Amino acid sequence: MSALAWLGFFRFFFLLCSLAWLFPSGALAHQSSVVYLHVVPERYQVTVTLRVANNDLYEALALPPSRPMSRDEVMQQQDRLAQYLLSKLSVENQGQRCPGRLLRSELTERSGGFFVATSLRFECARALQSARLHYSLFFDLDARHQGLAKIEADGEVREHLFRDDRRELTLGKPRGLFDHLLDHLRLGIEHIFTGYDHLAFLVGLLLLAGTLGQRESLRRALGFVLRVVTAFTVAHSLTLVLAALSLIQIPSRYVESAIALSIGWIAVENLLWPTVTRRALYAFLFGLIHGLGFAQVLRELGLPKTGFVSALLSFNVGVELGQLAVVALLLPMLLRLSRQNRHQTWLVRGGSLVLLLLSLYWFIERAFANNSLPS
Repeated sequence: MSALAWLGFFRFFFLLCSLAWLFPSGALAHQSSVVYLHVVPERYQVTVTLRVANNDLYEALALPPSRPMSRDEVMQQQDRLAQYLLSKLSVENQGQRCPGRLLRSELTERSGGFFVATSLRFECARALQSARLHYSLFFDLDARHQGLAKIEADGEVREHLFRDDRRELTLGKPRGLFDHLLDHLRLGIEHIFTGYDHLAFLVGLLLLAGTLGQRESLRRALGFVLRVVTAFTVAHSLTLVLAALSLIQIPSRYVESAIALSIGWIAVENLLWPTVTRRALYAFLFGLIHGLGFAQVLRELGLPKTGFVSALLSFNVGVELGQLAVVALLLPMLLRLSRQNRHQTWLVRGGSLVLLLLSLYWFIERAFANNSLPS
């Protein structure tokens, strides 16, 4: 094998192995932490209630992450938790900082654990005018952390999404529909690039494209890719919409475990029956399951009440744009590597073996691990 061929092999092998290395070990690969906020600005004060999942509190309470935390020890340290939250959350009104204090703290149940609902009140010396809420919670631990806020003011309700690059909320200035569309478009693109299990499934589907281009024609290979990607897109778009509208509801543990198995199924077929005849059918059937996974993430982040359908479609368009970008990067590499005589041996089989190992790991983690899934 030439030096150029070996270089191509190592590049592709590094791409596949990166899927195993990059995903977080204690949670779903494509999920980031989410805190839910309820913000109520009044004349001289701002009340903020935060719902934080128990598995996001280890650093705040200085507890070892190697064991589950109990509800009692969380309630015993509610003052410490409040001080931690106040160090990451602040209100500024007309250039002056408004001091905050703890109002109350309580526990609410969630699937696989519990939420700590902590209410903070910020008292301002003057009536609110151009007040700003600064939010810096968990960004130092998870750059993809999201703070989903609901703001109730003057009889109106609006939503705001805190991100690492947008940590400030101006109270009294509602965000428009276009802002929500851009938010969800970016969330869709981000999700497909960080949804390593979805990427692994897509790689498994397309591994045979290079072989098809080598044995038959480039046109046949491109047609195969088009059929597979279209089937996958139609299927996951269908279940994404149905699940977002609450017409389909399946527990996330079953959905995420089935997604892991779908990767293993494609990997085994690549190893034992490397044929393209049923690939579009598998892309459609398993795409229905992956769509439920997309919906689970969207349900965690929430959709705005105003422009619900537009935001949902914007998220799905973001997913498709990210998916097309991955295919555009992957396909030329597969076609180039397929020119080597041993393409079938070390690319299809080696890549499928890596995907099979990933599938087994994800399935065991999701199906049997305790508290490994968010609500």
